[in-house]
Amino acid sequence: MFCRRLLLRRSVGTISLRFAHTTASIPAAETVLQAVKPTNDDAAIHVTWKDGVSSTFHRAWLRDNCTCPSCQHPTTLQRQILTSAIPLHPTGHASLHANNSVLSIDWDDVVSGSDCVRSEFPATWLREHAYGIPSDGYDSRHYRQQRVDTKSLWGNDFTLPSTTYDAMMDNGSGGFKDGMAQLQKFGVLLIKHTPSSMDATEAFARRIGFVLETIYGRMWTTRPVNPENAYKDTASTNLALGPHTDCTYLYEPPGLQIFNCVLQAAAANADEGASRFVDGFHVVEWLRKYAPDAFQFFCDTALPQYCVDDDVSLHVMRPLIQRDGAGNVELVRFNDYDRAPLTHLSHDQVAAYYKHHKTLWDVINAVSSSTRRITSSMYTHG
Repeated sequence: MFCRRLLLRRSVGTISLRFAHTTASIPAAETVLQAVKPTNDDAAIHVTWKDGVSSTFHRAWLRDNCTCPSCQHPTTLQRQILTSAIPLHPTGHASLHANNSVLSIDWDDVVSGSDCVRSEFPATWLREHAYGIPSDGYDSRHYRQQRVDTKSLWGNDFTLPSTTYDAMMDNGSGGFKDGMAQLQKFGVLLIKHTPSSMDATEAFARRIGFVLETIYGRMWTTRPVNPENAYKDTASTNLALGPHTDCTYLYEPPGLQIFNCVLQAAAANADEGASRFVDGFHVVEWLRKYAPDAFQFFCDTALPQYCVDDDVSLHVMRPLIQRDGAGNVELVRFNDYDRAPLTHLSHDQVAAYYKHHKTLWDVINAVSSSTRRITSSMYTHG
């Protein structure tokens, strides 16, 4: 049976949606500065907002981040001055303007490559980029520190969110933004009424972003007889697959995968062809709270992943849990099918791996969605 549905799955990583912030969503107390004064050594400027929160900005940082047309290209938003040309301690007079909603700095000297003598920083912009605010003041707009984001963790009682192909492809209905918001929140989205052609599937993929080139190409089928290439992979068999993420042997695994089930194989019983979905971020959060030793092990220990074929040999060494510089989990790299022998670990580390892997696997099975067969609606690994 040919299907008319598409499955979007965030297998690893996060998806960044650039939806503009509106001033209505920003607390009024963050739009007004209460006081501004130089530090004792005059190397930085200390600002306080109306709600009493304060932060210190180095003068060099402020000069480096001026957004005037001379310092930042108005179209590309790229920096036009060389950071190396900025004095270590630039001097200038700081003052408040526009009803205390803007910090202005009149610089004593220009920087090579720019004729700017005044930098202006809205109070809201300073608040969003205040690197001096303690990291326990979680704010989703503070990308530099641990943050509360828009992801919603889910478990075995999860119901797939869904939308339609036409809604996602329509530029004017708002359906694309709504669908992407659901994808950002849950990491998986079912697209109904999807055309079964490869071209329509690729057009949808390009609606979201560029299509990653892999050893299989950009678009391919997963079936025993694969016309696109001759690469061998368990995904192109009828063998059962447990939960995993794909392409773990790539330096940059795909952050978003699209599966369009155009033909569902006949099943001898209701369990065959069933799909399981696991929220990797939920698994990681459980480990962080209840099995911190396992969490830290999988954050700190690089594990070997590989893909070997007649004309392909790909190998990477990366942790199962990948975090950014602020400690936020940004990627889960888990695939027992593609893991190479653990020949790089010490005797104690190998023992720790198998101990923590058992904990990990138990959690994966505990929080995975119910195994179920969705007739002609999706194809996914695991």
